[in-house]
Parts: sequence; structure tokens; C-alpha cells
Amino acid sequence: MCKFVIPFYYLTYSRLKSIPEKLSLIWIYPLFLVVFLFGFYQVDTMPHLFLILLAFVAWMSMYEIGYLENDAMTIKKESNPNLRIPLQDINFIEINFGKIVLIRLLIFMGSTSIFFFFNVWSTKQIIWFVLIVLLVRLFFYKHNRIRSRWNILSYFFLCVCKYWVFPIIYLGFEYGLEPYWIILICFPILRTIEHAVKPKYKIQWLKKWVGSLDNFRVKYYAIFLVMASLYSFGFSMTPIFFYSIAYYFLFRTGVWFLIRSGRFSRESLT
Repeated sequence: MCKFVIPFYYLTYSRLKSIPEKLSLIWIYPLFLVVFLFGFYQVDTMPHLFLILLAFVAWMSMYEIGYLENDAMTIKKESNPNLRIPLQDINFIEINFGKIVLIRLLIFMGSTSIFFFFNVWSTKQIIWFVLIVLLVRLFFYKHNRIRSRWNILSYFFLCVCKYWVFPIIYLGFEYGLEPYWIILICFPILRTIEHAVKPKYKIQWLKKWVGSLDNFRVKYYAIFLVMASLYSFGFSMTPIFFYSIAYYFLFRTGVWFLIRSGRFSRESLT
């Protein structure tokens, strides 16, 4: 039961099989948001920096329910499903799905209550958090029941919620829409393109245009790095756009070099 209810455990168990994949996730998701909020936007580190891990626990306790649904139930609607977990795990999730959801809900409620009772988050912040969690459940409901190219759109919304939730809580709209379009360019748009070229969608022209996934990532961030340089320094606008793109560009370029050198291998989408 533990691997199905402990936040982050199921994600790594079902989708991140190797250490490089786990390290990659840390870099592109929680670490980026921590750097983005507490480094680039200089949110007060005390006590938020130490408690944001608990916030991620609360978030993933609900977000991973969508993964469980996908891996144990949605696969039955597909003619050639991608089996991420063994059959015995699929059967266990089906039989105990209600219990798994209840335990995860209790983890979410307990973690969120700590922020409220210790005045770490305001009532408004908690309301935002709950609303976005409900949105994610709605998008996952649609995503796990639609079996068409509309899944690309539902995937995009899931990705946006995943990356916007903590900026909305910690930054609100003090900086207008700036943090949100920066994040949108940094990850959700690129990730949606990567998702759209999967064979099941049969979008051959897009798959041909993207080519090698690792090459495409470097090119994507290189183009936006030039644009961010002009925007941030040429027009004296926020440097955060440049810093954020550079964060991902350095990582993706490093991965590309490791693959080219033969130290790391991964099947591309071409």
C-alpha cells in the first residue's frame, strides 16, 4: 500500500526508473520553482523555504491520483496501452482505489491544515491551493477519459496547473502576469509539444519537425535565450526571463553533451 499513497513515491516508481531520470525531475520541477520563487523573485525564505517541501507533499498527494487512474483504469480503454506497472499492481489499485484516494486526501488535508493553523499561508492562499487542486482533478478526469488528440490540450492544462500553483500562492498577481508567461515558455509549452509527438497521436508533420527530442530541447531554449537576452537587457526589462531560460538551457545543453559523449543514452522520438 505504501508505494501507492506516499507522495512522490508512485511517480518515481511508475515513471522514473533510473537515477538520471529522478535527478532530471528534481531539476526541472521542484528545484526550478524553489529557485524561481526564492531566488529570482526573492520571496522571504523564513519560514517558507523550509515548508515548501510540505506543500509539494500536499500537492503531489492529490496530483498522483491522476497517474493511478491512468495506469490502472484508463489503459483498459486503449488498444495498445503503455503498461507502466506490473499487472499485480494494476489489480491492487483497482481493488483498493477508494482507500488509496482517502489516505491521499487525508495527507492533503493534514498538510494544508498545518499551513493554516500556523499562519504560514493566509486563507486566500489556501483557497487558491484548493481551487487549483480541484481544477487538476477536473483536468485529469477529462484527460483519463478522452482518447483523442484532445488529450494534448488536457495535458497542457495539467502542466500549467502543476507549474503555476506555487507562484500563484507565493506571488499572487503582485507582478501581474509576468511570472506566469515566463513559466509558460520555460516548460509547459515545450512539454506539450513533446507530448504531442507521441506515436499515439499520429501527428507526423510535428514529429518530423521536432526530430530528436534532446536536440529540439537545446534549440528551443537557445532561441528563447536569445529572445530573453534582447528582452531583458536590450530593452531593460525584467532579467528574470533571461535567468529562467538560462536555467533550463544550461541543463538541457549539459544533458545533450552527456548523450553525445556516450556517458548517457536515451531513446529519442525520431
